[in-house]
This record gives sequence, structure tokens and C-alpha cells, in this order.
Amino acid sequence: MTHGTDEPHEPADPSGPGDVEPRPGAHAAPAVGDTEDSVDSGELPAGSFRWSYDAPEPTETPQPDSYQPDSYQPDSYQPDTSAPEAYPADTYQADPYRFAADQYPAAPDPAEQRYPVPPAAQQQSYEQPSYEQTAYEQPAYEQPAYEQHQYEQQQYPGYPQPAYEPPPAPPAPTSAPTSAPMPPQPGYAPQPFAPQPPPAPRPEDLLVPNQTPITDEPASWGWRGRVNRASGGMFKPKASPAELAVRKSITDIQHSFSRPMTVVVVQPKGGAGKTPTTICLSAALGAYRGGYVVGWDDNETRGTLAVRVTNPDNQQTTVWDLLSDLAAFERYDARVGDLSRYVRAQPDAHFDALVSDDNPGNMAQIGEREYQRLHTVLQRFYRMIVVDTGNNVRSPNWQAAVNSADQIVVVSTYQRDVGYSASWVLDHLAQTDRADLARNAVTILSAADPTTDTAVRDQLVPHFQARTRAVCEVPYDTELAHGGPIRWAHLAPATRNAWIHAGATIVNCLADDDRRALAERRS
Repeated sequence: MTHGTDEPHEPADPSGPGDVEPRPGAHAAPAVGDTEDSVDSGELPAGSFRWSYDAPEPTETPQPDSYQPDSYQPDSYQPDTSAPEAYPADTYQADPYRFAADQYPAAPDPAEQRYPVPPAAQQQSYEQPSYEQTAYEQPAYEQPAYEQHQYEQQQYPGYPQPAYEPPPAPPAPTSAPTSAPMPPQPGYAPQPFAPQPPPAPRPEDLLVPNQTPITDEPASWGWRGRVNRASGGMFKPKASPAELAVRKSITDIQHSFSRPMTVVVVQPKGGAGKTPTTICLSAALGAYRGGYVVGWDDNETRGTLAVRVTNPDNQQTTVWDLLSDLAAFERYDARVGDLSRYVRAQPDAHFDALVSDDNPGNMAQIGEREYQRLHTVLQRFYRMIVVDTGNNVRSPNWQAAVNSADQIVVVSTYQRDVGYSASWVLDHLAQTDRADLARNAVTILSAADPTTDTAVRDQLVPHFQARTRAVCEVPYDTELAHGGPIRWAHLAPATRNAWIHAGATIVNCLADDDRRALAERRS
């Protein structure tokens, strides 16, 4: 190493102590104590020296006052707007270690130095401070609160909200504010109620009403009816309550059903009025329902229906004959006219009678299966079936009849033993899982004698009213008591009306059950 004042220094002798042979392309580093002006002018102050070496890279060793990071330019830094900033631009900091190293340069380690360090530099020792990375707290960004004008929204009852526009500043109120009525909006004015026009006339309007109210017809009974007929209709007295009740019963009998109905008459005791009840119920139903009613004698031995109905043509066929030819009526092409030779028509009452056979042995052969086949065929040709049962509740055909019943009719006379038997059969139905049939049964009490024991009647009527659905009473009639064929037209008016009322009661019970069953099938 050589010292000079005005001339550039020459390379030092390689053999001299402390000298380093310069490498090609080496740069002269300013000596310790040089100023910026002396460095630029090339002059060296007294007592100073220069040293040089070949650096591995052409860059100069930075000084704390003049060093700037290569990749960081504070003036030209622009944050990346493609992604959210991690830190605000005004608080951006480079690597804290790089700043710390620039401010506090560490003395190079001689063991790791590739080239000797100048003696003056070796005399300075810097203790590398321990730097901790500053934990920058990320500021919480808050959405700037934009000032929003609060405008009063005026409500318009009954109309849609108009377009939102800021109203002008209201003047200073001089008096109590009053709300002005809302002007009518086009297209939203309330429309006055327009009554619906009447329906267009139909051809059916020209026809006579199907049913006239029962109170509109003039009286036909008693002195009211005689006045009406004698005056030729000029005077039309109103019907009495009794006549109106019979008219109501006739109307109820005409109620239609959704399927064929079966009414079964039961009473274990003989001579209690089962057969007269079967005939009179069939007559009342057939006379006011337009026919298609059959009375069937299902006695397990020899019944008496054959002797209590009229037989104008002396017909001898019975249910046993029908059972023998039943296969012909189970065909799809069977006709109701082919059945007429097996039944006995009752022209005045509009019903047919299917009587039992005179041979008890033949009737004993009709069991449950035979009853079901006969019942199925009769349902194809009749709308209502009234079954007269025998006295043996354990016989198969009696059980089959009760199982096919839509309505049970319990009969009794005004006698204690007959009433006891009728009440017992209700217990039998309840004990054989037929409690519903027993509760919905209709009781018919008929007088077998011209005189009736009122004490017995007062006991029987409330008893069966509590056990069954309804109780109907039939007065004494000689047409029923003589034991011969019963003719509907020969019954006394009171007796005939009583049977009409009984038939209407049964039909009403069937109608209620039919409506309930029909609703269940449709649901």
C-alpha cells in the first residue's frame, strides 16, 4: 500500500505487509474520514489511505447514509390493487432486518472474510443488536358512513306507495298540521260493488216443480177434506197436523239409496207378529217407493208367509224351487221377468212375496251358503228386501240373515213374555258382536187384542226406547188379527198410517247409515 497526496495511488508491493494485490476490475473504496467532496475530486486528506480489492460482484459496498434497498423505492411504490392491501400504503415497511442492518452495519468477521480488512476497520467492533420483528396491527377497515337524507314517507291507505322522491323542505308550521286527503290514483279507485247478474233461464224452469211443499196442498182428511171436495176447490182448508205428519212420512219413504238395502225382522217367540210386520212393511215401502220390494220368508221350517199374502193365480212355486234353478239367475243375462214365476205379486201394495216351502225337510237344507246365493240374486232385481226370520236364533239361515242385515226390526206385542223375548234377542245380538245392529234397531209394538194393558205398555215403551233407536206403535186391526191374507187397502186408516210411519222411520235410519257409508267410500 502506498500513500500519496495528489497523484493516484499505485498498486502496492505484493511482498509488503498489509498490502493486497489488486484484482482486475477492482473499485477504489473511500477511506475512513473521506468526505463527499474529496471523493468526487479524487483528493485524499492527509494521513488517509486507499485500499481496494476485487469484489465478487460489481456493486459497491453500501454506506449507511447513502444505501437504499434495491427492491424498495418509497417514492415510487404503488400498492397492488388487484388484491386487498395487507397494510396501508402510508404505513408500508420493508423487511425490518434490512433497515436495521443498514442503520447498524455489523463488523465483518475475519474468519469469514475472503480478503483482509483494513486496520482502521478492524479496530472498530460493532455489537450486532438483537432485533425483534415488529408486529404490525392490521387496522380495522370501517365502511365510511355516507350521510343519508331521512325523508318522511307519507302513507296512502288503500293505494300503492308512490315513487320515492325527496320532498322539499317544509315551511315553518304556523298552526297544527293537518293531513290533506290523498288524491285518487288512476287505476286504483275503489270500484262500487256490482251485483251478479241472475243466471240465464233454463228449459227446466218451464217444468212443474218436482216436489210441492206438504203444507201447500189443501186438506183431504176429515171435515176439512169434505169442505174442499164439496166446494169444488173454492174453499181450501189447510191440512191437520196428523195429515201433515203422514205426508212427511210418505216423503221420507221415497228417499233413495246408493245400493240395495236389507231389513231383517227378528223375534224368537212365535206368534209375536213377525209375518204381519214383514207384509205391512213391504206394502208400505212398495206402495210409496214404486215397487222393487220383496218380502222373503226365511223360516228354517215351514213359515206362514204363504198363507198371509194374496195368491190370485194360485201359484205354487217357493224359495226351494228358486234355489233349484238359481244357476240360471246367476248368469249375466238373467232377467227380472224370468223371476216372476217364483214370487207372488201383491198388486195393491206393489211388492212381491217369496214364500217358504211346505216341506220342512227342504227348508232345513237352506243353510248359510244357500242363503247368501239367494240374497245375492235378489239384490240384482230388488231395491229393498224385507226378510221374515224363524224362531231358532242358532240356525245357519237365521245367522246368515242377521249378518246380511242393514237394519234390524224387533217386534213385540203388548205382553210381558213377548217383550221379554224381544229384549233377549237384543242381548243375543250384542253378545255375538252385533252391538251396532242392536243399538240401531227399530222396535215395533203392535196390539194383538182390542184392549191394551196400559201398565204393560208403559213399561215396554220406555224400555225399548232406551235400548233401540226408535219405537213405533201399531194399533189393533182386524185385518191383521183374522189370520188370513192381509190386504193393504183393507187396513184401517189409522193402522195404515202407523205402518207408513214405521216404514219412514226405517228408511230414515237406513238413509243416515247410507250417507255415512257413502262418505267413507268417497274419502
